Order: sequence, then structure tokens, then C-alpha cells
Amino acid sequence: MKNRLMLLLLGLLSFQSSASENFSDHEVYCAQRKQLSCLDYINLQLKNSEFHSDRWYEIKSYQFDYYYDQMDFLPLKEHTEPFIQTPELPEVFQVQVYFYYAKSMHYLGEHEVAQKYATKAFEKLQAIFDSFGNPMRMVELANLQHVFGNKETALQILDKAERRFGKSKDPIFHFELSSNKAHVFHSLGDLESALISREAAVDWILKTTHARKITLALGNLARTHQLLGHYSKAERFYQQALEYMSESADQLIFAIYKLRLAELNWQAGKHEQAVKWFKQVHKEDIRQTHTALYTQLKSVL
Repeated sequence: MKNRLMLLLLGLLSFQSSASENFSDHEVYCAQRKQLSCLDYINLQLKNSEFHSDRWYEIKSYQFDYYYDQMDFLPLKEHTEPFIQTPELPEVFQVQVYFYYAKSMHYLGEHEVAQKYATKAFEKLQAIFDSFGNPMRMVELANLQHVFGNKETALQILDKAERRFGKSKDPIFHFELSSNKAHVFHSLGDLESALISREAAVDWILKTTHARKITLALGNLARTHQLLGHYSKAERFYQQALEYMSESADQLIFAIYKLRLAELNWQAGKHEQAVKWFKQVHKEDIRQTHTALYTQLKSVL
């Protein structure tokens, strides 16, 4: 029972409040595919798995994780909602359902419903952690608290995880811990502390070969330097991040980082460099959250 719970709990690590340029277990799972897209591969494996078996629930959690990572909140809602009232679900899968349903409803503007199911996820996740203490679960519990505005509580949980599991040599744990601490510090307006955590996240993830996590860690570090006005350092880290990326596979992030490079060069008064980077960005490649920045830069460059 414990092993099955811990296996299913793997699907709960997802970051970033803004799918934060965080990463997910579906990416590791999808690395096994050949010609299929990640979502097609997940759906094919679901079809070929025994309905409601442990394997089926595991793959279903990757599907939730995929939609969340892509910020596709409507399909995430549609795929989690049928399980909300389903009795006798595996305990951890039920937590995942509450977790992803709460996040989808939060981003779709249904805040009361989101808070209701976030609370259910908090309670069940805390109970599971109390039974099967695991450092990653503390990070996820903190992440969920942060998403729903409980910043100080999130930071307390992360500090507790660091005290309890700080001697761990697992680079992914330390990467997630440091990244989530940085997110909280950032939201509290403490950019200097966020910078320290961003640097730690980069140091830990560079001990792995996970290129996309490295890309996001470097990009997040660059963004914090940019917000602090350290434009040269920000430019260097954004460019390092681009070196780990495949433009065809990471088109969205590629476009956002180039847009940020245009922005920081403009902020630094380097007009020609700003224009160079801006010309490489296509509006259709960026998220709606970055269209205002795109429009602003277009008007001044």
C-alpha cells in the first residue's frame, strides 16, 4: 500500500503556480515516446491500460499534469471534474484530482470552488504526509498553500522541509525546494532572498542532465536579476538558458526569453540589441500574459 501511494504521489509535483516554468513527471514519462506527441502518447497508453487499474490511475495523473503544465485549464477541469464525486478512488489519486481541479477552477475564476477543493487537498495531503513522511510532499503542500495566497504558511512549510531534509543529496528535491522558496520570496517582494534561492536552484539542477529544468532555472534566475536591475547578468543567464533549448520543442519558452532579452536591453538603453531580439519574436508564439509586453516593446522599438 505504501509503495503504491508513493508511486502515485509522484504526479503531484508541478510548480509552479504559473505552471511556473516548473516541470513535471509527464515529461519524463513522455520521453519514452517516439513519433507521437506527449498527449497522444499518454492517451494511447491510457487506452491500452486496464481501466481503473493502478497503472491507469498513474497515467491519468500524467494527463492532468500535462494539461496543467500547458496551462490548458479548461480541459484540465473537464478531465478532473468527473472524479470529484467518485467514491472509492485510490487515496492519492483523489488528492491529485482535488489538487488539479482546485488549480483549474482558480485560474478559471471560480475562486470559492477552488478554495473548497484546495482545502480538501490540503487536508488529505497533510494526512498522507503524516503517515508516509516524504520531502517532496512538503514542497507540494507548500506550493498549494502559495497558489491560494497563504504565503507565510508556504514559507514555514518550506523552511520545515529544509530543516528536516536538508542533508538529502537528491538534487531534484533541493531544486524544487529552492525554486518554491524563490517563488514565495518573489511574491512577498523580497527579491534579494529570491535571488539567493534562484542561485541555489540553478546550482542543484546543474548536477542533473534535465535540460528543460535547467532552462527554466536559468530563466528564472535571469528574470530575478532583471527585476533587480542587473541587466548584464540577466542577459547572460537568459542566453545560457537558450543554449539548453530546442526552438521547435520549446517554442513558447524560447519566445518568452527572447522577448525578455529585448525588454532588458531596452531597459539598459541598448536599443540596437533590443531591436535584434524583438525581431526574433512572433506574437503568435507567446502567451496571452505576455502580449501587453510585446505590444509595449513594439511601440518603442
